[in-house]
Amino acid sequence: MLRLVLLGRPGAGKGTQGRYISKKFGVPRLVMSDLLREEVHKGTELGKEIKRYMVEGKLVPDKIVYQVLRKRLIEVKEGFILDGFPRNLNQAEWLDKFTQENNAELTAVLYFNVDEIAVLRRIMGRLMCKKCGRSYNIFYDPPPDVRKCECGGTLYQREDDHYEKILKRLDVFNEETKPLIDYYAKKNLLVTIDANKGIEAVKDDVSSILDSLLRR
Repeated sequence: MLRLVLLGRPGAGKGTQGRYISKKFGVPRLVMSDLLREEVHKGTELGKEIKRYMVEGKLVPDKIVYQVLRKRLIEVKEGFILDGFPRNLNQAEWLDKFTQENNAELTAVLYFNVDEIAVLRRIMGRLMCKKCGRSYNIFYDPPPDVRKCECGGTLYQREDDHYEKILKRLDVFNEETKPLIDYYAKKNLLVTIDANKGIEAVKDDVSSILDSLLRR
């Protein structure tokens, strides 16, 4: 059974590889931001509290994040892939305590290592379609027309994909999340993957690593 944490800078490909792992190995992918939005959509008391923070543009406090994640982790019986959690050492320590108490220790922490220059090219080059939601990249996967999607929809750049916003996200990663690399390395859980490669090459590396872990 696989119980994984995915780490990496913005644009490292965690989402793409997480979806691939989930599909190939039949393991639920838990994206923290999605779990919070689902709770809001359900209209629970906890969801209403989360919504208040979101509307005000504030970070949802860890104690609420833990409640949402605990409930979901208890529900899954076939392992899990955590994407977007933990983001800092306090959250990592909470996860350690939870996994120990529930006999659900982590299999590995996959760190998708990518250069900051590659991050900028991947994110700043991204164009989204307003109509169908398709994503292009002007450097790696350009549309036939830089103004329009193949479906005819208008292409645009997300606000979070602007240069200044990307730098802020990288700063947050370096200050809060990067210390987790040493944290998990000391626990002999860290597996570093060269995420500067193309998507298919990274998939091959991931598949080989996980197959090896499952054979232990």
